[in-house]
Amino acid sequence: MEVSNRFTKFVASRLIEAREIRGMTTTELAKLIGVSQQSVSKYENEGAVPTFDTLESISTALELPATFFYKPQVEGNDSVVFFRSKSAATVKSKKVHSHKIKWIKEIADYLEQFLELPQVNIPRFITRERYIPTDYTEIDEMALKVRELWGLGNGPISNVVLLLEKMGVIVGRSSFSDYSIDACSFWIDDERPIMLLSNDKTAARSRFDVAHELAHLVLHSKISQTEFNNKENYKAIENEAHRFAGAFLLPSPSFGTEVLSTSLEHFISLKKRWKVSIGAMSYRSKDLDIFSDYQYINMRSKMAKNKWLTKEPLDDELPFEEPVLLKQAIEAVIDNRIKTKQDFVSDVGIHREEIEAIANLYSGYLLQNESAKVIPIRFKQ
Repeated sequence: MEVSNRFTKFVASRLIEAREIRGMTTTELAKLIGVSQQSVSKYENEGAVPTFDTLESISTALELPATFFYKPQVEGNDSVVFFRSKSAATVKSKKVHSHKIKWIKEIADYLEQFLELPQVNIPRFITRERYIPTDYTEIDEMALKVRELWGLGNGPISNVVLLLEKMGVIVGRSSFSDYSIDACSFWIDDERPIMLLSNDKTAARSRFDVAHELAHLVLHSKISQTEFNNKENYKAIENEAHRFAGAFLLPSPSFGTEVLSTSLEHFISLKKRWKVSIGAMSYRSKDLDIFSDYQYINMRSKMAKNKWLTKEPLDDELPFEEPVLLKQAIEAVIDNRIKTKQDFVSDVGIHREEIEAIANLYSGYLLQNESAKVIPIRFKQ
C-alpha cells in the first residue's frame, strides 16, 4: 500500500540528498532496502512514494530519522559550494560535503528562529557572476582591506575560526579523512556564509584552510555554477584563494620584515608566532620575492629531507581552533528551556550524533537528561 492522504509530503529530493551524503548509488540503496533499482529511481523522481515499511528500511539504511524525508528542502540548494580539495577528490566526495554543509545551514536557520546571531560583516569585493582573473597584487590589497575593516592591524591573528564566527560566518567541522577534501564553503545572497572544515588537519594547516575559504567568500561567492565548473576557471579560482589566504594570514607589511633567514630553525620560530605552517610561510616568502625560486626549492628540499612535508615541528603543540558559535547557540536554546533536547533533535531532523559532531558538542550532549526520569521519593518521618 502506497503512502497517501495525510502522508503525501514525502520530499523526493531529500532521498537523493540522504543517499548521496552516505555515498551510495541507487543500486546500492535498492539492495540494502530490498527493492529494485527502478523503484528507488521512481522515489527520487517523484514517480512513486515508498510504503511505510520501505521508508523505515530507507531510514535504517541511510541512518536518518524517517521525519527527515518529510522536511521541506533548504533554499539555495543549487548555490555554488567552494572546495579546498586535492586532485584525488571525486564527484561523489564533493556531493557528500555539498549536502553536509547545507545541513549546517539548516541547523543555523532553525536556531535563528530563537536567537540573534552575530551580524554578517564579510565584504564581497567582487560581485560579478562571470569569472575574470584578478591580479595577485590586487588580491593582496583586498586581504589587507579585510584586515583593516576588522581592525586587525598587521600582526598574527590569535584565532581565525573565532574571528570569522564573530563576523557572522557559521562554521562546522567534520571528518574529511576519506574524501581528499580539506574544507568547503558557500554563501546564499542575503543569508549567512557557511563553512565546513576538516577536523583531521593540524592546527596550522586548518587555519590556512579557513583563510582559503574566506577568500572564496570575499572574491568568488557571486560566481555562477557554470563559470565555476569550467576546469580552467576552477584552477585559477583556487590559486587566487591560496594567494588571498597567504596575504591575509601573513601580511607583507609585517611578515615580510620578519623573514630574516632561510634556516629551518628561523621558520620554526616564525611558525610559533604566526601559527601558519612552514610550508605556507616559505611559499609566501617566494610570493613576496623574499625568496628566489632557487631558495624556495632549496627550502622544500630541506623540509623533505627532514620529513616535514607531511608533519612539521609544533604540529602537536599549536592549539586547534574549534568553532563555538553553533555550540553556544544550541546550549542557549536548551539551557533556557526554549526546546528540550529531544524536541531539538526531532525538529532539526538529523541524527543526534551528527548534530553533536557538526556543532562541536560533546558526544551524548543531546541525549535526554536521565535525571528527568527520576521521581522524588522520601522516607516517612
